[in-house]
Amino acid sequence: MNITGRRYPGKMKYIAAGPKDVTVGVGDTVELHLTEDLSRDCCWSTSRIGEGLVLRDIRFLPSKNPLPGGTGERIFCFQARRAGTWPVSLRLRRHLDLWADSARMTVTVE
Repeated sequence: MNITGRRYPGKMKYIAAGPKDVTVGVGDTVELHLTEDLSRDCCWSTSRIGEGLVLRDIRFLPSKNPLPGGTGERIFCFQARRAGTWPVSLRLRRHLDLWADSARMTVTVE
């Protein structure tokens, strides 16, 4: 996966196109974008979130491509609630609950 990260003003850490270990402060928000192809009948979901993180939002940003098979983005927003190193595990699952892929990252809160 192609991974890029940018720091936004205020309390936000933005990550595009895949998981990556990040370090943020207490109260910061980590926004994780994962490519999702609905034509494959798969979607991303969380399988584990460390105790120091709170899942605030999950949303889907559809493709701008009007043709069938265009990929969109599944966006997960986590808020860092307390200091520590916390895992985030995600799975790309088929709707029949079969694993298609998985992803992991670690968030360190200072």
